[in-house]
Amino acid sequence: MTMPGGDLTDEDFEKFRSLIYRVSGIQIATNKKLMITNRLRRRVRETKLPGFAEYYAFLTSPAGGREMPLFLDEITTNETYFYRDPPHYEWFAGTFLPEIARQAHARKRPRRLRIWSAACSTGEELYSLSIKIMAARGLFPNWPIQLLGTDLSGSALEEARAGTYDERAVRLVGAAERSAYFTHDAQSQRWTVRPEVRAMASWKRHNLLFPLREEPFDCIFLKNVLIYFDVESKKAVLKNLLPLLARGGFLVAGPTEGIYKMLDPLDQLKSWLFQRPEDPRSGGG
Repeated sequence: MTMPGGDLTDEDFEKFRSLIYRVSGIQIATNKKLMITNRLRRRVRETKLPGFAEYYAFLTSPAGGREMPLFLDEITTNETYFYRDPPHYEWFAGTFLPEIARQAHARKRPRRLRIWSAACSTGEELYSLSIKIMAARGLFPNWPIQLLGTDLSGSALEEARAGTYDERAVRLVGAAERSAYFTHDAQSQRWTVRPEVRAMASWKRHNLLFPLREEPFDCIFLKNVLIYFDVESKKAVLKNLLPLLARGGFLVAGPTEGIYKMLDPLDQLKSWLFQRPEDPRSGGG
């Protein structure tokens, strides 16, 4: 049986690498040719084009406008799971949320909470945060609480909206939280986030290389995405992201993002935790 698309030549691989970088900021390593070949082959098959070169020509033509999001879905979708990096969620539930409530009670901040999961993938990160807020909801009576998840992948966002996951994705969620915040389908062995948890979250397609038109956030999670970006792309993302961090707000970064030397306006509290100073003289904008 002949595989759709044949072989991806080195020349075409470089064309696709350059295209991916231009539209997403993601730098595909030169040793990822097989991975890219397999992902592209699915799109070649779906578009019924004879090969990779023809697919590239279609993708970069005016007629390929609707194909570009599907192409990016194939390239950028990555695996994640609930409570990835548990210390981040221990800090969020045990320190951040109580401190936000205390400051509001002391009239040092407004009674509202805004959280952004940048590059949220299929939603596990934002729902993990939503669960922690639900568990502490007594601290926030009648507060407007907004949780936003953004991602470049439309298909990932559709999965996030559905909120249904396999056993692997919820393996770090304890029995009590599964019972309280999920429903379980024994036949499919899948777990669905309960409606009251899903109702806290909103989702938006967004490319981190471009500004996000939103009010500032009290906490931004930026994890497991910039590892794929080169230095200039990382700087572009941070130029768009840092103005959206409220004064006194926190940035939670993944351990492999490679951005620590680019966060001069922020104070580093842990290897993965940064805070924007309250005092604008300390670097806020």
